[in-house]
Amino acid sequence: MGGARPLSPAGVLSSRRVGGVLKVLIADDDRLVRTMVADLLEDLGHAVVAAANGAEAVDLGAREAPDVLILDFLMPKLSGLDALKALRARGVSAPAVLLTAITDGSFRAMDGAEAIRVRLEKPVTRRSLERALARATRR
Repeated sequence: MGGARPLSPAGVLSSRRVGGVLKVLIADDDRLVRTMVADLLEDLGHAVVAAANGAEAVDLGAREAPDVLILDFLMPKLSGLDALKALRARGVSAPAVLLTAITDGSFRAMDGAEAIRVRLEKPVTRRSLERALARATRR
């Protein structure tokens, strides 16, 4: 797959959470954003699987069994919300973070928005990413 990013060795050895390592699926159609978030995740010690659109996110999410999903709100082929619905239909239960540049919360009126507990606003910083991951993985 063109947008798929190979897993780091740590991700291959531990596909589920071990010692704080998470396998994170990042889906964003903007290559720069996708790469920046993936680099931040890897700097934090996490394994990354990357998708360039919502349809690719569904395929990778079902195949890779990520611990956390980070889905861009607006993507071609499937929006982040539609991709999440499709992932849930395939049995993927990983917590989801909605990545968005929309700061006024208007996305909450969209069908399916209630499934998103954590929102991560662009531009993403290391600190905002760490907080979003902590909120998403809190049980």
